[in-house]
Amino acid sequence: MHDSLHITRHPMRQAAFSGLKTALWLLGIMIPVSFAVSLLQYFGYLTVIAHYLQPVCRIVGLRGEAALVWVTAGTMNIYSGIAVIQSIPFTTREVTIMAMMTLIAHSLIVETVVQRKTGTSGMGMLLLRLGAAMAGGLLLNLLLPPDQTTATQAAAAESQPFGQVMQAWLYGTLSLSLKMICIIVALNILQQFLQDYGLIDRMAAGCAPLMRLMGLAPEASFLWLVANTIGLSYGAAVILSNQSSSTLSPKDTDLLNSHIAVCHSLLEDTPMFLAVHANLFWITIPRILLAVAVVWLYRLAMRLFPSKFGHAGATA
Repeated sequence: MHDSLHITRHPMRQAAFSGLKTALWLLGIMIPVSFAVSLLQYFGYLTVIAHYLQPVCRIVGLRGEAALVWVTAGTMNIYSGIAVIQSIPFTTREVTIMAMMTLIAHSLIVETVVQRKTGTSGMGMLLLRLGAAMAGGLLLNLLLPPDQTTATQAAAAESQPFGQVMQAWLYGTLSLSLKMICIIVALNILQQFLQDYGLIDRMAAGCAPLMRLMGLAPEASFLWLVANTIGLSYGAAVILSNQSSSTLSPKDTDLLNSHIAVCHSLLEDTPMFLAVHANLFWITIPRILLAVAVVWLYRLAMRLFPSKFGHAGATA
């Protein structure tokens, strides 16, 4: 009995160590990026960048101020983008369009690094997410009716001293770091447990029809669930661990990455935008359909141009 417990605990310790290693690797990227963006925001450089993106905002039916939301969420995370939304009086229509775009293109630096580490082109994923965000914004701009209902009220502008800004950044970073370490380690242990007891294979079999409908491999079921519950950053340990054990072929990895680049964190991030009155249907269903369309178009491209995709061939 004791030997049996020792055997089962050993893989769990390895999973915990692997999760901790991935969490520290992610934090090594996130903390410098977060610090740099905080400095840019404090000294007003993000506002300058947003100014040059105003023409892009008008294409998708948004005011120029919306560019600051996209830049902030794109360089940092969803939460920082929502903080900007709450500081400017946007309409419900504008919030819904911004939510759609930032749910697709947020945390671009960190999440692109994660996807690149799985073997997929980082530049390809970055361009895909930016292009899909624009496509999603254009689609909603065409489909949503005019709306003048104010969804958010502007918060009082307050210029804080530099020391207070840095102190708030430090506390926020420490809190996020602890949260990330706990979630990533726990999730990696969960994956090991599911794998040891054959539950991942059962899950893959149960989700196979849905995966095939979306153009993905049944073996991608668990990773798809991870990406759409807690996202790419928190799910990085599982995604990278799965990739290193060669569970998915390079082709299937690319297809999965293309899907979750456009649509992930359905459970974690989507509710955040409901708090600022985004429309649940329009920020969920079109995003899922857009991700499915991207995968099937990718498969079609692999079939039509096999020489461009060395790992795909004619079997795509």
